Amino acid sequence: MNPGDLLRNRYRIEKALAAGGFGETYLAVDLDYPGQRQLVVKHLKPAHSDPKTLEIARRLFESEAKVLAELGETTDRLPALYAYFEEQGEFYLVQEFIAGQTLTAEFGGQQLSEVQTIRVLQEILAGLVVVHGKNKIHRDLKPDNIIRRAKDGKLVLIDFGAVKEVRQATLGVKPLSASIGIGTQGYMPTEQAIGFPRLASDVYAVGAIGIQCLTGQAPHGLFDESVLALRWQHLCQVSAGLAEVLEKMVAQQPNERYENGLVVGEAIDRLLVSRQPQVPMMPSSAAPTQQSKPPTPAPTQKAYMPPVQPAAQTVKVKTQEPDGGGNSANNRSRRNFLKWLGFGGVGIVGVLALNQLGKNSSTSQVETVTTTFSSSKPDTNSSPLVKSSSASKLTKIQFTSVKLDSYGKIVDRPTGSLEIFTEDLGNAISLTMVKIPAGKFTMGSPASEKNRDQDESPQHQVTVPEFFLGQMLVTQAQWQSIMGNNPSHFTGDSKLPVDSVTWLEAMDFCQKLSQKTGHTYRLPSEAEWEYACRAGTTTPFAFGETITPVVVNYKGDFPYASAAKGEYRQKTTIVGSFPANPFGLHDMHGNLWEWCLDEWFNNYNGAPLDGSALLKDNDSRQKRLLRGGSWRDGSGTCRSANRLKGATSFVYNYDVGLRVVSILTSSTSRQSS
Repeated sequence: MNPGDLLRNRYRIEKALAAGGFGETYLAVDLDYPGQRQLVVKHLKPAHSDPKTLEIARRLFESEAKVLAELGETTDRLPALYAYFEEQGEFYLVQEFIAGQTLTAEFGGQQLSEVQTIRVLQEILAGLVVVHGKNKIHRDLKPDNIIRRAKDGKLVLIDFGAVKEVRQATLGVKPLSASIGIGTQGYMPTEQAIGFPRLASDVYAVGAIGIQCLTGQAPHGLFDESVLALRWQHLCQVSAGLAEVLEKMVAQQPNERYENGLVVGEAIDRLLVSRQPQVPMMPSSAAPTQQSKPPTPAPTQKAYMPPVQPAAQTVKVKTQEPDGGGNSANNRSRRNFLKWLGFGGVGIVGVLALNQLGKNSSTSQVETVTTTFSSSKPDTNSSPLVKSSSASKLTKIQFTSVKLDSYGKIVDRPTGSLEIFTEDLGNAISLTMVKIPAGKFTMGSPASEKNRDQDESPQHQVTVPEFFLGQMLVTQAQWQSIMGNNPSHFTGDSKLPVDSVTWLEAMDFCQKLSQKTGHTYRLPSEAEWEYACRAGTTTPFAFGETITPVVVNYKGDFPYASAAKGEYRQKTTIVGSFPANPFGLHDMHGNLWEWCLDEWFNNYNGAPLDGSALLKDNDSRQKRLLRGGSWRDGSGTCRSANRLKGATSFVYNYDVGLRVVSILTSSTSRQSS
């Protein structure tokens, strides 16, 4: 086919993309689709046109096309199939065009760190588990057939070997010749090369890709014929745990490998848990105070689900009727099955509004009092590696917040003052901590609150001691200074919040931050978080009965109460871009979900009443709390009372971050500055 050719008077060929064993692949446009979307046309031409060959080709082609269609509808980690048809004895597949770059281009021959390698493996397995769940084999997993989609950064599996199988069948090739095995040298195990692939064959390919990540070398160059195995560990630094997992993935005998992608995912999940520090306990009051044994989560609880949930962590998702408040069926489906949207930008009006609000809500630093303090004495919250700290100073600053009516109109700009201290992290990077005063509040939501869920019940009074909380989400600069890496998807400014952080990584950050500063840091308890988010208010949001994209970064297509629809930025925003709440804290609603320390339970029966975390088992494998909503969630999800749960070791791409807590003891001597 040539550029300009039309198929079915609808698909116009733009250019050739590739030619291979299955035929040719072309970039085309769909003339019947609004905007003439781009797509991929795969052309399969049987070598013989006799009726018997065509009938075999037709039967196999239709069967495999149905498989591709079913898989594409199940997950966004695989291209969607738009059409398949036959014309004059030749066969065509029309598929979604995945704009982005292949893993081959992304690697560029460089060696990846162990953390980066694990993330690549997790993302590949996110798609492979769906394939294996249908008892199908990809047959041609390799970096060239894995694309990092440009619009959302996800890895997508393309070019199934199933189509090649169709072509070979039409050629009358017997599947017992090693020369015609479907796959690619280096990523294809022996049983696949001789025509007997199985699910474990794909496991081999993923293991070979993992080894390529660590070594920077293609696996076919690492094969040692003397031992009939890949020799690679001498070329990189790798932990014993990951090395053991990869060696099992690329074992020569298929029965010595992991059975399928799901089993591999569970092995990596266990590996991540074993690598992380132990979860610090809260004070003794962290145990339930109203009943001895918290209830088992109901099977219909809402859950923030990873692309691939390990079997041991499978959850069912609560469904709700569309309500237009951020919890519509469409929005729930997006959250639970990770149907990520692409990038977006802030419009001119939005930029002007943000700039004006930045002026109105910026904190003008006025040092009025000085208070010396030090870390509290080591307790069950403390890491044994935390250094003793020297005295530090509190500074009082002023800030401006906003109050909205039910239509989202700003009706007041109250001012306030707060006390902060600043940690110097080096290289001109600092961390600002706000003193949150002790107090009482009603935790949970009333039955009358729109979009509420049963897990926000029963409402109960909680007494919260004084603590210090990060004024902002942890930024990428702060994370980099402590962890030496940046897992974020949204980059380009060091003041953007760090995203794509697992709970275990957040715990590790707190431990290392404590070691560096000499102050004890941890994640907030769920009660501390909600107390700080509400900041003395009882409305669904700290700003009032509703929010708007002028004051919160969320999915503006889903307004709350009587507010109008607004801008959907489709990405994170720099910390401090929006007004502070009445405690002087930024982004407690929206921007990124925030990890809490507590184990997940499906209601507040037995919840602590003293502000401590609920840690019944102190097990890092237990699901944990997420609070606050994110840039990709509707307004109802960003309410002060809303709760979600997440697996501790899974990477929730693009919309999960953290802020930290420190418990400090203030001296009684205070003097004006």
